[in-house]
Amino acid sequence: MRLHITGLSACFVLLSCLIASTTHAQTEDVIETREVVVSSTRLPDAPVDARTLPAKVTVITPEDIRKTGAKSIQEALQWSTGIVMYDGVGNAFQQTIDLRGFNGQPVPGIAVFVDGARANEPDFNTINFDLIPIESIERIEILPGASAIYGKNALGGVINIITKRGGDKQRVTGETVFGSFHRERYTINASGPIGKFDYFANFSREIEDGFRNESDARISRLTGRIGYRPTDSTDLSISYNYVRDKLLQAGALPLSVAAFDRKANFTPGDFTKNENNFIRFNGRQALPFGFSLNLNAFYRRLNQEQFGVGQPVFAGSQLSTASTRSETESKGGTFQIGHDASWGVQKNSLVVGVEGTRNDFGSRLKSLSGFGPFINIADTNENIVSFYAQDTFHILQNLIVVGGVRYDRNSIATAFEDTFTPSDQNKKVFSRATPRAGLTYLATPDLSVYVNYSQGFRPPTYQELFPIFGLSNPDLKAVNSHNYEVGTKVKVQQWGEVSAALFQADVRNEVFFTCNNCDLFSGGFDGLNRNIDRSRRRGIETTFKARYDRFVDGMINYTFTEATIRSRVQSSSTNTIDVGDSFSQVPKHRLSVTGNLHPAEGWTVSLIGLYVSSQFFINDDANTQPRLPGYFLLNSRVAYERPVPGGHLSGFVMVNNMLDQKYSTSGTIATNTLTGGGASERFIVPASGIAVYGGLSYRFEGL
Repeated sequence: MRLHITGLSACFVLLSCLIASTTHAQTEDVIETREVVVSSTRLPDAPVDARTLPAKVTVITPEDIRKTGAKSIQEALQWSTGIVMYDGVGNAFQQTIDLRGFNGQPVPGIAVFVDGARANEPDFNTINFDLIPIESIERIEILPGASAIYGKNALGGVINIITKRGGDKQRVTGETVFGSFHRERYTINASGPIGKFDYFANFSREIEDGFRNESDARISRLTGRIGYRPTDSTDLSISYNYVRDKLLQAGALPLSVAAFDRKANFTPGDFTKNENNFIRFNGRQALPFGFSLNLNAFYRRLNQEQFGVGQPVFAGSQLSTASTRSETESKGGTFQIGHDASWGVQKNSLVVGVEGTRNDFGSRLKSLSGFGPFINIADTNENIVSFYAQDTFHILQNLIVVGGVRYDRNSIATAFEDTFTPSDQNKKVFSRATPRAGLTYLATPDLSVYVNYSQGFRPPTYQELFPIFGLSNPDLKAVNSHNYEVGTKVKVQQWGEVSAALFQADVRNEVFFTCNNCDLFSGGFDGLNRNIDRSRRRGIETTFKARYDRFVDGMINYTFTEATIRSRVQSSSTNTIDVGDSFSQVPKHRLSVTGNLHPAEGWTVSLIGLYVSSQFFINDDANTQPRLPGYFLLNSRVAYERPVPGGHLSGFVMVNNMLDQKYSTSGTIATNTLTGGGASERFIVPASGIAVYGGLSYRFEGL
């Protein structure tokens, strides 16, 4: 007899088991849940208790990453509330991550920072998470919702990554991971103090042949960080990160092909090659009378080569190819002054800062299709200057108000030419002040409630503004949003935590590609990037964490997201988007359940379930086609750790997608010219079936 199980029923089974294991907790037999502290300012200053912030903040530690068995940053993030995640290219390292209903289409709605420096690519705001070594991460802070302190492009929120430094002991760690699809990772790192200095160094090599045909990956990463603390009031560090990789992209498959072979590659040959150099300097100096200075400076250079193979423009003609070489150089810094003061129960924390960035990026595109050869050359520079201020005032010991504002001025200039457009230059300037206000009430030491209002700002990218195949629009307005959030955080005795938030983001001038006449051969083609008047994201996010004695701990995360267009839009000659139609690639429901059992000293047995509901395909703007089906994943992990003479030994075995579900995280509707009919068809990016991984780690510890 074969057992059939649906995603929702499996999640409810897991949820029931976890709740049952925690409801019998007694206060005399518990271990207290950890206190969560986060960064509340643009550059990290003194950490604050997350309960006092007017936002639903998530913190992911190295321990959390180990428990889930995450092999990439995206896998570490995918269990959290508010996350939108999908694989649109067909390899294990380039999944798209976004927040609160923003789906990375056409531009990601999140800002990612590493040690205070922005990691988004300046050309299209994308994030190459494969260029950030997961082994070097000390913590990841997910700050959902627009934040005035962090600036442009954070419509959905901010992911703030803080890397490791040397601790109080000399440590050398070696780690190996092996598994399905010839996955291999070798890592060695060393850290520790040297007098008033500390250091952290890491090298890793990672390879995989991939679940799909021609989805191989080869990644080498080198990271080093040196810190200097001459006194308790001075803290300086400089870090360097080098990454070189080549990632093959299996791409999307028509459903007619995927039904017979999920590993197939419809247009083989796609790949991305990166070489990234990233240098960061951070410094903090405490001053008399409650003042402090915080400084960040960075330099980043990325060389990238992309090659893509597409379908033929006409049935029976040659395949289309496109080769792009690009170089990006970014440099800048942030200077922040802080001041803390108190008068009895009243406390005040003020930060004022200025931020400046210069981005230079150029690209050379060569493509060949049924229309003939095409060449596009673009050189762009971007200058960003921002000023911000934020004040946190304890009106009473249990009543905290936060107010902030940021002013951004974004200047972008591009010189370009292509086969159809003569050489030209364009320059645009966008500026906006974005405020933030929040109120937190600590009703009891274990209960807080909050309300928050903020605005977001995204200037159009150069590809949206300036001629690319004649489709861009220099008259585009900047995207802006008004964000509202209300939430609560509760500590349940000494064994549990609950947090919940309701949010809404009202967006104006979202950039959308529309064409009333989409026939390229009629002479009246009018496809263009345009602003649509109104759109909206809203939803609910809830988290429940619990721990029973030393034996059981777990977490439940649930997110409901509604992402809709609020204006009537003529997207094409045959499709009209009505008010209330949903954005593609945004599932309404996401539920993750994690349970960890510690049956004996050193042993951990973990079970992790993830349910993601159905979603609309890309290009189904009018919501008329069948949806991409939802899916349920069940992962398990068994780990053992024990001290050994001179150090620490650990190992694990994990099984992903234990139920061997056949599912896809993304899909698009496109013309299939290889069939000869040229009809539109649904394409999907298949995810892997059952996969097994194992690893060993040894950490030597000195004095």
